[in-house]
Amino acid sequence: MDLFLNCMIFIMGTFFGSFFTLAVYRIPLRKDITHEHSFCPSCNHKLGILDLIPIFSYLFLKGKCRYCKEKVRIRYLALEVLSGIVFLVAYQSFHIQNIIFDLAKMIYFVFFVMMYVTLVIIAGIDKEYKKINSSVLLFGAICQMLYILYLYVIEDTSRYRYSIYFAIFVLLFIINIILQKRKESYFFKLFTLCLYVQAVFGVRATIVILLLSMLIRRIYYVFRKEKYRKISDVPAGFFIAILTVTYAIAKNFVEFYNI
Repeated sequence: MDLFLNCMIFIMGTFFGSFFTLAVYRIPLRKDITHEHSFCPSCNHKLGILDLIPIFSYLFLKGKCRYCKEKVRIRYLALEVLSGIVFLVAYQSFHIQNIIFDLAKMIYFVFFVMMYVTLVIIAGIDKEYKKINSSVLLFGAICQMLYILYLYVIEDTSRYRYSIYFAIFVLLFIINIILQKRKESYFFKLFTLCLYVQAVFGVRATIVILLLSMLIRRIYYVFRKEKYRKISDVPAGFFIAILTVTYAIAKNFVEFYNI
């Protein structure tokens, strides 16, 4: 049963990985990510079910489009595999011993997935376009507020501190809309991302994540100077988002395994 469940979690993660590539491509172009049929970006041919099976489709088609034979970037395969691994590791971090009786942990895992989706899409778009998408951030904030409501109603847990954080988040989101055509917009959106992390994990964790992201960003810049003229050109949101996911998983291992 455990092996079967772990396999299902991994497979679910690979499908999310496939979705991430679609979302990162379409969201900046303001294209529909839920109803519009998947297509090859090279020949625009609609993809069939056999073309959309994570990992297997790439391997079976030898990394090429079935219709135009254009090569598919290997990073799509890498993201699907990595997402499956992250899902599996994240699931293990919750130490769920019984999927029926550990309902609270399962709900926690579902909201973790929503946070993971938010941060990975933010990271992907920021890496490609150096933009932090406000609508994705808003989606993450709404999911987190629903979780806060769940804790308050179901577990009778007070979360006033988080409510204040998200009230500020909404205010900054409005500022982002006003300044979306200005250069300062990226800074404010980066600030709202940090506020989102703070609302979920607290001030200390946010400071640690920011310091580590600054360090890793600096190291990345040193090795990629041929691509970036200055360190400010390196997308900061990418590193903050990835480190936040890493911190969340590590935090679960510490809490649920009493490390």
